[in-house]
Amino acid sequence: MKRILKFSLALLLTLSLGSCTKDFLDVNKNPNSPTTPELNQLLSGSEYYMTLAFSQGNFIGNNLSSYVHQLVSREVQNYGMTTQANNPYNSWNYAYIYALVDFDALIEYAEPEGNLIYAGIAKTLKAYAFSVMVDLWGDIPYSEFNVPDITAPKPDKSADIYNSLIALLESAQADLTNTQAANNLKPGSDDFFYKGNAAKWSRLNNTLTLKLLLQSRKAKAEITGWQAKFDALTADNKFIASGEDFQFWFNEKTSPTDQRHPAYLDEYDGGQTTYYISPFFYEVMKGHTYNYPANPFAGIDDPRVPYYFYKQLVPEGTPEGKYEYRNGDFLSIFFATNGPNSATSLDKSLTKIGIYLCGGKYDNGSGGVITGYNAGNGAAPHKMLPYYALKFMLAELALAGETTGDARALLKEALDASFAHVNSVAAKQSGVPAITADARDAFTGAVLAKYDAANDAGKMQIVMTQKWIANVFNPVDSYTDYRRTGYPELFAPTRTSDPEYGVNVVVTGDSPARVPMLVVAPFPRSLYYPTTSETDLNPNLTQKVDLSAKFLFWDK
Repeated sequence: MKRILKFSLALLLTLSLGSCTKDFLDVNKNPNSPTTPELNQLLSGSEYYMTLAFSQGNFIGNNLSSYVHQLVSREVQNYGMTTQANNPYNSWNYAYIYALVDFDALIEYAEPEGNLIYAGIAKTLKAYAFSVMVDLWGDIPYSEFNVPDITAPKPDKSADIYNSLIALLESAQADLTNTQAANNLKPGSDDFFYKGNAAKWSRLNNTLTLKLLLQSRKAKAEITGWQAKFDALTADNKFIASGEDFQFWFNEKTSPTDQRHPAYLDEYDGGQTTYYISPFFYEVMKGHTYNYPANPFAGIDDPRVPYYFYKQLVPEGTPEGKYEYRNGDFLSIFFATNGPNSATSLDKSLTKIGIYLCGGKYDNGSGGVITGYNAGNGAAPHKMLPYYALKFMLAELALAGETTGDARALLKEALDASFAHVNSVAAKQSGVPAITADARDAFTGAVLAKYDAANDAGKMQIVMTQKWIANVFNPVDSYTDYRRTGYPELFAPTRTSDPEYGVNVVVTGDSPARVPMLVVAPFPRSLYYPTTSETDLNPNLTQKVDLSAKFLFWDK
């Protein structure tokens, strides 16, 4: 964690210095002693710290992926994220102390000068960041956050915050579409997302508003004017377009600071395996049914697999020790494992996260041990709201009867967009092939055949499960989607032939066919508040007791 913090601070300094322009605020009479913040440096810093707060490789990103069964984490096995998780350097602190304070400062200093593009961007980002925190923790401080002299802010109800965020997005939309604002100070290279393009920010703003309305569709009565807002938004139909993904790109640069993906630094430079890929996730993508007999994609091999995972073994290879789960050349451990081989060190054999997840190595099937930086370049984005996610959202809304859209056609567009996004990351490394149109179309056709044969519930399961697959390394949205819809179905030993065991595919004398499991804990429907920084210091924030209770107003 210290290495990550040093990396973050050094990179932020580099990014901030690199974003300086001639357009400093005129009120700064002495450039060596400014009396107000420089908007360009505030924007770049706040965007970067927000990314760190929620991205994979930092804080909540690592642990939450095990809750949605994309990864397995030894640190939080069996839904074991405690009140002490990642204290004091956690996502809560990074969002509240760094990003959100800066967003407020941007709004405060941009509005009086008429620099409304800065203000609109800051309001949009503030709404996004707070929506993520609400989705994770439920009731949190909002109205009393960052208010002078209030040292123990009271939490607001999650529905009240959603209403406030939708109103904030409306205010931001007015700023971003203000014609006079185009003549005032505007961001450029200091905006890591859209380089100050107000039209793109306006479309993202609409897409974020749609996301909040979608997530609250089962609790419409708690959102003021839900239907009118939804009807106006969908009728206007001005959402992000292809290539306008809301994401932060980490890149291959190592000098003057290391700007590679944090998960790449952990997995390819950390000296040990950090990210254990869930066998359940792998089986769903490969179309297998060993631990998920009701896999909705049984028999369909996903062409994205070599981009998601890198297998150090080859099918006939021999691991350097006893293993827990092996499926051909794929090697990992189970969630909630109580197996005798779960703690075996297999760093030279375990399957690694690949190029799409962190800018790691593409799997061409030849295997080979990863040592240090001998593979990949660390260039990959942290995804917040990609274009493909919009298409999945629209497909869900159509299936739910909220729109008259063609859910099947939207599902196909979502899958095509997901494959295009994988190819955009693959293009960052020389020699890595793109997924071909033929491979994509064959896969999409097979998925659509399953969709056509399914009932209404099965169709929703297919849409949400494919969204879960596409959203790998964006566990916040997958966590929210599961609690809202019940999909995808998550790993449970009770779905195998023996409810107390996981199925190991390749069996040896040292690696049993049935791996003993712990009794799986109840699924947590919210996260604990941090103790060291919050509940121990704020008497108005009471720690949760039973995380299996429904804390979010939209959790129906």
